[in-house]
Amino acid sequence: MWTRKQLKENAKKILSKNYWKAFLVTLVLITVTGAGSGAFSGASNSISSFSNYKFNRSSGDTKISLNTNRNDDQDKEKNNDDKNSDSGKKADVNVDLGKEGKFSIKVDDGKIYINGKEIKAEDGDVKVVINGKDFSINSSEGKIKVNGNEFNIGDSTGSVSFEDGKLVIKGDDGAVVFSGDMKDGKEAIGLALGIFAVIFGAVMFFVCVIGTLLDIFVINPVRVGGYNFFNRQREGTSRFTNIFGGFTHGHYKASIRNMFLKGLYETLWSMLFIIPGIIKSYSYWMVPYITAANPNLSASRAFEISKKTMSGNKWRTFVLELSFIGWDLLACLTFGIGFYFLAPYKETTYAELYGALKQKAITEGIATEEELAIAA
Repeated sequence: MWTRKQLKENAKKILSKNYWKAFLVTLVLITVTGAGSGAFSGASNSISSFSNYKFNRSSGDTKISLNTNRNDDQDKEKNNDDKNSDSGKKADVNVDLGKEGKFSIKVDDGKIYINGKEIKAEDGDVKVVINGKDFSINSSEGKIKVNGNEFNIGDSTGSVSFEDGKLVIKGDDGAVVFSGDMKDGKEAIGLALGIFAVIFGAVMFFVCVIGTLLDIFVINPVRVGGYNFFNRQREGTSRFTNIFGGFTHGHYKASIRNMFLKGLYETLWSMLFIIPGIIKSYSYWMVPYITAANPNLSASRAFEISKKTMSGNKWRTFVLELSFIGWDLLACLTFGIGFYFLAPYKETTYAELYGALKQKAITEGIATEEELAIAA
């Protein structure tokens, strides 16, 4: 009957001669399996805009805000239409566009007129703000800037209208110089969220598919290669290249099949309740080691040997894993770096546990020496 103390002492003796080789193997394992589990872990989507501007509506009317100063930190005090001709020092001027959502712009002799009333502006510019979005009118050049683009409306009356969800800017000849889709604020947000949800769902589905395939066909064979190394380490025949054993000597097919089934069974049991899933995971604890040792053994036989051998050892195995919690806490204090140095000790101890369980299986007639012998 094995004890935790005995397994750990055996592991320390083995590592006294092979620590750095085991360290390199666990470093590869942590890097590959850690990167695999985190691969495509996040998807970054940025939907910056679904409309150039958004209008606020109140009782069917549309309003804009006119900023006649370049200082964005000035007071945002609002004024009525009859104050439009006041000093350009006023930060904001409200213009009621009415139900038609239109206003006229006239640029004449360096002055800007909105709906027939003069708007005094510093440096000849008026900044029009609509729900945080802005465009500017230049009194000396007769131009309007929208989203950084300039549109010439001429040195006479031009117009800006909001109809059927679109912003339309016309020049002095009546020709349309800009037309952009417009959405009500709530509608735009709903549309943005809807499109974002669809894109995010599609990306996450793709990520899950790629991640699953990567785990099955690449990461699982690497894991089995790690078990192969530690199996051989306790036999005194380990080489660093054993970590690639999951891809050679018939191991690849067995690695994919057995590790996939192990994960599938554990997931299905966990779907019932968490506890049964945990219990079953310990029932299948030996499967990766058996697969690494003898890839020619059928999956059903590997699971059968593991379940029978682990009977009466599941709790003890759990306690063995729990006994490393002190070392795990110390590793946390090193910002995770300590886990790289702790891993060889833990994996070598677990390999010693497999050795003890393997002997039990042979002694009790659960399996034969040939079935559990390490393949060449």
